[in-house]
Amino acid sequence: MTTSDVQGQASSSSALLEAVHSVLANELQFMVLKASQLPIELAGFEVLRESDLDNEIMAKHGFGQKAADDLAKLGRITGYVREFVVPQGAPTLEEEPAEIVMAATVVHLFESEDSVKRWIDESFVRDFRDNVGKESNEGQTLQGVEILEVDGFHDYAASLLVLHEMPDAVLASTIIDFRMGNLLGVAYVVAKSDVTLSALTKELAFALEQQMVRVALGAA
Repeated sequence: MTTSDVQGQASSSSALLEAVHSVLANELQFMVLKASQLPIELAGFEVLRESDLDNEIMAKHGFGQKAADDLAKLGRITGYVREFVVPQGAPTLEEEPAEIVMAATVVHLFESEDSVKRWIDESFVRDFRDNVGKESNEGQTLQGVEILEVDGFHDYAASLLVLHEMPDAVLASTIIDFRMGNLLGVAYVVAKSDVTLSALTKELAFALEQQMVRVALGAA
């Protein structure tokens, strides 16, 4: 690689970070993936929920330890989520029971890049591990957590396999969190059996990362 190649990459990276830091809260909805952008394994999945995720809502979905003010102190501003589920009675379910029941992408806006890394290390990895055996505000018991290997992302990233015990089932969520400037991208796939779906979740996360870049650069 020549000196000019290195300089070109540095300039491109700097331009991307500058664009990312200019992203507004109302642009997050364009970064999460649409149904047409999902991996082929998720073809036919339908939107279950899409909405803003302010700190009040985020606090309600945790383990009851952090209030909205606590999340704000961690540098989180807001976010946006779009979740997809297998449509009831879909032909794919009739032909072969699908183990994947849900998939989603989320983008969170933070005050700084350091806030994003702290969130990944503490609110994602550490909080999940510390709350094994406890029940969330949604009535799910966190049965187990495993740290997974993850690579290939533009910046800092982490991945977990999280097992949730429901009244009538155990759900396995493969989750990837990655940083892009002061944005946190999240992709997860939920299965109705104890399986790790790293490859599919990584494909979903890469697609999210690419869409975040397109929107930040005004190319979407």
